[in-house]
Amino acid sequence: MDRPAQETDLVTLSLTATRNGEPLESLTREEYLYSVGSGEFGETLDAKILGTKPGDIIEFDEDLPAERFGEELAGPASFRALVKDIKALRLPEANDAFASTASEFDTLAELREDLREKLREVKARDAEGIVRDRVLQALVDDVDVELPDSLIEDETAHRIRHAEQQASRYGLTLDQMLEIQGWDRDRLEQDSREHALRAIMSDLVLEGVARAEKLEVTAEEIGAQIGQMAQAYDRDPKELAKQLDRSGQIVTLAGDIIRSKALDILVERADISEEPPEEQP
Repeated sequence: MDRPAQETDLVTLSLTATRNGEPLESLTREEYLYSVGSGEFGETLDAKILGTKPGDIIEFDEDLPAERFGEELAGPASFRALVKDIKALRLPEANDAFASTASEFDTLAELREDLREKLREVKARDAEGIVRDRVLQALVDDVDVELPDSLIEDETAHRIRHAEQQASRYGLTLDQMLEIQGWDRDRLEQDSREHALRAIMSDLVLEGVARAEKLEVTAEEIGAQIGQMAQAYDRDPKELAKQLDRSGQIVTLAGDIIRSKALDILVERADISEEPPEEQP
């Protein structure tokens, strides 16, 4: 194909990975068919591969998360990829034959109805998320607590470090990324501080509710959450559980579950009414 690689293209790669000059054999791929936009090796590869042609060589660094790659591979890695071939993804014609091949349904009409139902479920979850966020924000706005500056500064600094890591994944400095977004350091600092303050206050509110309601988390609830995480990251649940336990993240996970249960109670007891749409001028 003569045109450059685009989103959703299937690109054949010869991919090698190293760390401190040593090869990472388990990440080496020959004649590897890669779907552009899949994020399989992180966001940087997808950003770098767009616009390339057969014969081009891509080099980039990526910080591999333990949740996806495991403890042994987690950490910084350097990649080198040779683009060998590019193919456009061509979708089959949407008809009954496609429906019976691609799904458990015999007709396209049945498949479409199933997709519509799933879309309704997604919209319902989105609406629920908005309600939960507004209920929590209403309570946070009513709480008047003077937080230690050191606590706010630590959380703000954490968010800025996260922004730096995100920029690095795209091969950019933080200042370069901010310039693309039309931001500067002062705006990032202000935005990070506002979000840090809200996050801390939200945790305080939910932890207060959890104590008042004597909420607890069970081993079954933690196991179910780990199972969902393992499925999302294509990991073995037992191995992921061991990893979280070793890193102390089980305690963090338990806290997240407790706060979610506290928010469930707040939403259940909240007086929620639909706001009429604003009149157009």
